[in-house]
Amino acid sequence: MQNDKYVAAVDQGTTGTKCLIFDINGKVISKAYKRHRQILPKEGWVEHDPLEILSNVKFVLSSAINSAKLEAKDITAVGISNQRETTVLWDKKTGMPLSNAIVWQDLRTQDIIKKIKDNRNEKEIEQKTGLKMSAYFSASKIKWLIDNSDKIKRLLAEKRVLAGNIDSWLIWKLTSEKRHLTDYTNASRTLLMNLRTKEWDSDMLEIFRIPEDILPEIKPSINNEGFGTINYSNFKGVRITGVLGDQQAALLGERAISDSDIKVTYGTGSFILQNTGRKIKRQKGLLTTCAYGASKNDCNYALEGSVPISGEIFDWLEELGVMKSFSEIKDAIASGLDINLFLVPAFSGLFSPYWDESARGIIIGLTRKSNRLDFIKAAAYSICLQVVDIIKRMENLNDKINVDGGVASNDYIMQLQANLLEKRIYRSDLVEESAFGAALSAGISSGIWNFNSIKNLNRSGRYFYPKVDSKIYNLIYSKWVDAVKRSRNWNKSFKYNKN
Repeated sequence: MQNDKYVAAVDQGTTGTKCLIFDINGKVISKAYKRHRQILPKEGWVEHDPLEILSNVKFVLSSAINSAKLEAKDITAVGISNQRETTVLWDKKTGMPLSNAIVWQDLRTQDIIKKIKDNRNEKEIEQKTGLKMSAYFSASKIKWLIDNSDKIKRLLAEKRVLAGNIDSWLIWKLTSEKRHLTDYTNASRTLLMNLRTKEWDSDMLEIFRIPEDILPEIKPSINNEGFGTINYSNFKGVRITGVLGDQQAALLGERAISDSDIKVTYGTGSFILQNTGRKIKRQKGLLTTCAYGASKNDCNYALEGSVPISGEIFDWLEELGVMKSFSEIKDAIASGLDINLFLVPAFSGLFSPYWDESARGIIIGLTRKSNRLDFIKAAAYSICLQVVDIIKRMENLNDKINVDGGVASNDYIMQLQANLLEKRIYRSDLVEESAFGAALSAGISSGIWNFNSIKNLNRSGRYFYPKVDSKIYNLIYSKWVDAVKRSRNWNKSFKYNKN
């Protein structure tokens, strides 16, 4: 590849959309970003407007390429990373969404999941899919949309309904409605794909009553054949050659590509992935997922722990007026090792490793002397302790943990994380790891890089070494585990009847 060729990455996340353009050395040439609305129609419901997301994707594509003063002919390929599990149904004939997208955080399908749990063997489902029976994943969202819309039922009978996660929606629209595709990583987050065959599983489709013909074709994530050609504005004619769910993209972006490598992404939530190579491994409380793959016989898997509330906890404290500035995190953490106040942010239940959707957030340990800094400190500890909860369940740990995401930019929280894990923490200077992973997948597919050459790209960063007082940190963790126990089963034990 010549030095005047570039790779673009679209990173479509929970709160906004980015486009980054990288050169052959992995350097960021330009970047554009735009937020989208969070639609909250009812308690526990979270939606996005698919047309707004599409509009924002087009906006950042144009903004990034214009800022870089490049043309379509300069862009070798495009990679896409996307928020996973967020589900869209649309009309094949009109190309229009049939509802808002149901977001991964949404809880409305808990009754569907409970009914299936009551009638099916969960262990068999987990063996097939690697996932827990949870409202988190796409299948129950698709079923809910079908069950609750007469229009969708009618269009289903007319063979006009298409379904997919955000990646499929964007591919469909960017290729002028010609390609209905997804990749291994996104398909593995639906509760509908068989991990071994990497195809839609007939038993799972039957359980959720979802017709296979509405689902996208599953393709390898790193794919020279590609996911279609963009037919939009100044990206017209550029091929999409890499697609990954955002957390798998971050794993690749961190170059955590050897067996047992771990990455932690601290965003709205925290997501911890451990590369398990070609082996499908299972661990109690964790998920098994596709990490990335170039073919059916060339697929890496990962163990994953998912935490729904991480960096978002600070936004919540700001909304309450408890935290006035992110600079207060330093003062809170630096106030000493002692922590008597614990915050369990189970706002939408607990995911890994507890999988308790009836749990709710608690603050415990309050005294008359508790102050604002105690709340901020408890929030910072909750982010780190949720990560410890997951990594403690992983085996064959390396001494180094790779980190990225917004919270990872805070030195004080990363030092606290190193202390609690008793591991080295490595934070790359490139914070946009999901976007970088998407770019790498597209670049590898296009022959720009290979798995060996990407190891040396963008390798500047910082280590945080544990300053260990094991006795104190073990006591803190044991108190955290006790606090989590007290947050559980709340919705089961407390019901309020207005009537």
